[in-house]
This record gives sequence, structure tokens and C-alpha cells, in this order.
Amino acid sequence: MIEAVNIEKKFGEVTVLDSLSLKVEEEEFVAILGESGSGKTTLLRVIAGLESMDGGQLFLHGRKPEPNPMKRGVSMTFQEPALWNHMTVRDNILYGYPQRDRDRRRKKAEELSEHLGIADLLRRYPYEISGGQAKRVALARALACEKSILLLDEPFSNLDEKIRIMAMETVKKYCQGRMTVLLVTHRKEEADYLCTRQYHMETGKLYG
Repeated sequence: MIEAVNIEKKFGEVTVLDSLSLKVEEEEFVAILGESGSGKTTLLRVIAGLESMDGGQLFLHGRKPEPNPMKRGVSMTFQEPALWNHMTVRDNILYGYPQRDRDRRRKKAEELSEHLGIADLLRRYPYEISGGQAKRVALARALACEKSILLLDEPFSNLDEKIRIMAMETVKKYCQGRMTVLLVTHRKEEADYLCTRQYHMETGKLYG
């Protein structure tokens, strides 16, 4: 569960999050729509622990979150894939995956890559694949982490229609009944397809 209460965030003199409040229930899928620059990405980064708050309170699963982002139980995709160029696609997908037995790790990477149409890329490096393929690798990595909260920042942008539907179906398959999902998108059809509730964001404020 995610609960933000009167969150404030400024960059210099610019207010990016303005007394923003939000509640996402356990294992709920919620979308935030809005134009670029409305504060959507900053909100996700605050929840993930990648940006500090200037005011307000944040609770994850009813508790104040750990200061260390790695201990928050949150995984996130970014607008840019942010892959490690020195790692293969397989190793990128498994980066952050719980350190369990080797066979299970291999199976997880192969299963996710199959669902996302990137199974033939596992031995390649990020500089050898396209931008759309890199987006799917980043999504596979976020899903493989097995965190309880998944933050998605425009995860389906630059994907053609068929691939976008494949990716959304994969999110449904792996997250329903397992994860709380907060999706940021500018495409209402994506929000309608995946989420049970939607917010609109404008100049740092949320409207239900």
C-alpha cells in the first residue's frame, strides 16, 4: 500500500509537488495521467526514495519507508531504460533479483523474456539492441525483482501496438494479486487497459 499525505517538493523556486495526497491500496493498479512537467515522475522518484521530500508524509505498507531505496520493497522503470552496458540482457534482467538458486534465476529471466518477446536477446548487450527492446528489458528487470510495489514511468512508450499490448499483458500476469502498481502514462488507453482507478495530475496536484 502507498499513502502520500500533503507531499511537497520544490526544485529551487519551482513547486513540483504541491500538498499532494494519494492512496493506493494493497495489490491495486492505479494510473496517473498528465502532461510532461506536471510532476508525475518526481512523485514516483519520491516514493522510490530517489528524491527527498520538502514536506508531508509518506507511508509504504502502513510504515514510514526506509531511507535506503534498496530496502523499500519498491522496483521502478524509468522513461529511459537505464541498463548496464557492461552486462548482458540476461544479467540486466536479473540485476536486483533475490540471490537464490542459479536454476531459478535462469528460469525467471527466460520466462520474462519469452513473454516480452526478447528471448533471442539474452546474450546481447544493451548497445546491441534497439530502444524499444531496451524498454522491454527494463520492464523485465523491474518485474523480476519481485518487490511488493512496482512504479512504472511511461513503460510502454515507443512500443508499437502489438508489442505494447504484449507488455501490458505481461504486467497483468506477473503483478495481479502480487504487487501494488502505480503507472504513470500520458496515454489514457493504457490506464484504461491496466488500472482500476485513475488520477489526473496538473502542476503538482492530483485530481481523482
